[in-house]
Amino acid sequence: MSISVRLVNQDENYRLARVTELKIGGKHIEAPKRALAGLRSGRYRETSLRNSALHGFVEVFRRLKPDKIRVATSRRAVEAELGYQVSSALRGVKDEEIVLGIIEYRAEGLPEREEVEFLADLLNHRRFDLVVPPIIPKLPPNEYMSFLDSFVDACETTTLHPSLVPYIPHYSRIVIRSVLDYYMNKDVFEKNFICVDFNGSNPISQYTFVSMIIREARRMERELDEPVFLHALNLKYGKATKKQTVVPAKDLLVFSLGFDCFGPNHKQVFIPEGLGREYEPKTKLLNRKDYGYYSLSIFPQDVDEEGYEVKLRDVQKDGKLARLFNAERQGLETGVIRQIIKEDGYMQYLNSKDVIKQNEKILKVIRKVQNDVTQRTLA
Repeated sequence: MSISVRLVNQDENYRLARVTELKIGGKHIEAPKRALAGLRSGRYRETSLRNSALHGFVEVFRRLKPDKIRVATSRRAVEAELGYQVSSALRGVKDEEIVLGIIEYRAEGLPEREEVEFLADLLNHRRFDLVVPPIIPKLPPNEYMSFLDSFVDACETTTLHPSLVPYIPHYSRIVIRSVLDYYMNKDVFEKNFICVDFNGSNPISQYTFVSMIIREARRMERELDEPVFLHALNLKYGKATKKQTVVPAKDLLVFSLGFDCFGPNHKQVFIPEGLGREYEPKTKLLNRKDYGYYSLSIFPQDVDEEGYEVKLRDVQKDGKLARLFNAERQGLETGVIRQIIKEDGYMQYLNSKDVIKQNEKILKVIRKVQNDVTQRTLA
């Protein structure tokens, strides 16, 4: 299934901000875009949001452990259960929506061939349009290329329905460049769509990482003679401490740094042993008016909630709805950002967001990435 990416508009005043069109078969979306999470739980499923403006691109994420895979390879019932779990996450996903399949495999070392082949078969779902090589968090960088080789071999020995796209792990710069070169030399990969893993961080604190990715993507665009669609995985709004009740919406700033899309953060929160569930960090709530993420206890009561499906009172009754509350607002905000970029007013728009405007360090980082990428691209 071929992928086509077209540049629709580039902000004349800030050229890293752009609007792109992604086409896969008969499906298409316009970005900036916030991908929805396909979940099995109906009450908290982002794809259950009714506003059509939010739909178009869906991430289906599964986290698996080796013991489950080993049992599944010998027991047909367990294999069928894993396949059913993927299918159940697609409930409510319309046929015209683009679906990205992602597996995080918690292997302790280099997976064996049987494990790799099973993962490849699980990702070869008829509803997936795009898949990335499985994410293996604890795999050392020097073993990652060996894993890619074995995964590519597994994909090439079957009829792969989805498009296989590059995945950039959160490794060192040297390793990332090697991985990108690997992808460019493998015909099995579609090169004009790249998933970049932020590992639960945000694009502002990782600005040197972002600068390198954007430069490499621009280099690939020149070689391909086509835009490269950049999708951010595991992006977070910012790091908050117990003392911070408001943090800047750094996740939404990824569009100012050359990315086209981002999805939900799938990183697990690990709680130190003995602390208990009451110490689990609470998700903050997005205020689109000023680009602040607020603790529930101080979220502005006068914010207009007209047109939203998930209300503040819903989150007050059930804290788990905070993620759905944010997904709805993030998704609608990306629609506004698309229009603002088309009008060449993106930087002025960011400067109208008080929580961002008051943080000169954030604006300085955005300007720095813009200047660094522009200068090195033209050099």
